[in-house]
Formats: sequence, C-alpha cells, structure tokens
Amino acid sequence: MGFFDFFRARGAGKKQRPPLERAAESICENLRGLGLYVRCKSYGSGFYEIMASTSPKMIVVPDSAEASGIAVLLAAAYDPPTLVFERINALRRGLGSAMVGAVIEGLRDHPGLLSRLRVNDLSPLREDGRSWWEHVAARYAEFDWLITHDEDGTHLRKAP
Repeated sequence: MGFFDFFRARGAGKKQRPPLERAAESICENLRGLGLYVRCKSYGSGFYEIMASTSPKMIVVPDSAEASGIAVLLAAAYDPPTLVFERINALRRGLGSAMVGAVIEGLRDHPGLLSRLRVNDLSPLREDGRSWWEHVAARYAEFDWLITHDEDGTHLRKAP
C-alpha cells in the first residue's frame, strides 16, 4: 500500500454528511458571521429550519421593534427542492439584505441543491413599482424565485 493509499483507505470508512446538512451548516456559519444568534433544527432527512436573531430570545417576527431576524426552511423534499424565506425583520438599514445574502451564499457553496427560492412578499412597492423582494430576486437571478404577494399566498407571480 502506497503512502497516499493509506490515507484514502482511512477516510473511506468515514460517513459523509448529507448535502442538506452541509448546506444548513454553511448558512448558519454565514449568519453567525453577521453577529446573529442562530438555531438550526432538522425535521427528518429532507428539512432544516434555521432561525437567526440579534436577540438571544430568538425574536424573528416581522415588524418587531425589539430585534432583527430571519427564518428559513430548507426543504429538499419539496418538488423542486426549495428554500423558503419564512420570516424576516431588520431594524437596521442593510441588515435584511445582509441576512438574505448570508443565506444565499450558503446555498452557493452547494450548487444545485436548492435551486428554487420562495417568499411571500408583503413588502411595500418602491418608487420603481417593484417590491424589496423583487429587487433581491433580480440581484440573485441565478435562482428560480417564486414570489407570492398576498397574506394567504394564493396569488403567485414570478420575479422579473
């Protein structure tokens, strides 16, 4: 057995972590890099929920005056595999974009794993007639965005 064959044989017995778990870890690491408290929970082999907040109380409520935060669901079991932005709130200008960017950079570390991104967009329209999420979708156009725009999620529209 050659020198490198010995090391390959030692690593052969190690179990690889599932790609979804590795993606969840990447996203969590990126959110911690923003100084957020992060909680990640697995729901079987096809789902991870990640919550991140500026508060250790894990406040992730839209329109909260107490803390900023984000909650996402990694749903590999969906058809197609989807990342759902469940909730987001930012008290400081630019933090919302930074949190979304941290999540998307975690996905980019694992290309093709979750190519659809879904959000129920309740943000107000801007001067150009597009919402905040439509601007985000344009910035990350390599993903397939599914944007709903009402409270019950029944009306669907594609990002431009």
